Amino acid sequence: MRDFPLFPDQASTFAGQVDQLYFFLVALSLIFAGVLPFVILYLIVRYHRSQKVDRSNSADSNLKLELTWTIIPLVLVMLVFFWGAFLYVQIRTPPAHTLDVYVIGKQWMWHVQHPNGKRENNELHVPIGQPVKLIMTSQDVIHSFYIPAFRVKQDVLPGRYTIMWFEATKPGEYHLFCAEYCGTEHSLMIGRVVAQCHWPITSAGWQLLGR
Repeated sequence: MRDFPLFPDQASTFAGQVDQLYFFLVALSLIFAGVLPFVILYLIVRYHRSQKVDRSNSADSNLKLELTWTIIPLVLVMLVFFWGAFLYVQIRTPPAHTLDVYVIGKQWMWHVQHPNGKRENNELHVPIGQPVKLIMTSQDVIHSFYIPAFRVKQDVLPGRYTIMWFEATKPGEYHLFCAEYCGTEHSLMIGRVVAQCHWPITSAGWQLLGR
């Protein structure tokens, strides 16, 4: 099972937060889709017409019950909304000082250029503990830059620039995919992201960052 884990590694500052929200949504789904049907089934059997149940003083409405099934779902929905919105803003707002890396997607490869002039194809080397901002565009069709272990994904569009940022927390090699069907060899548009503790960047590169 090492080659087929249930979930990718948590290798960025976003990974844990994204997984927490995901597990919360799964738990809510299990409650509403897994528990409520059995409650409904029990009520159907319990109050079936063939059963001897006293309905002489049946209530037309129950304010407490109506408020309960209105307020509780409202609170849960608003919790998910604000939780997701806060996380979305955090993921979409890079910090002031980042390592800017330029990415070009084309059929069917990723071309990367670092601020010190180093270039890579289908590979991206990044430092640990340093925010990295990817400035991306496409030469042909729509691609999608996806790093599962970092829990980040961003469409790469022709004729415009899109931005994605992350901060790696664990050294290692991680999968890089194109998550948007982009042609006959879409499945071959893969690569790797290498997160490393020692970052051999030149002084010229730091000058580009304003350090």
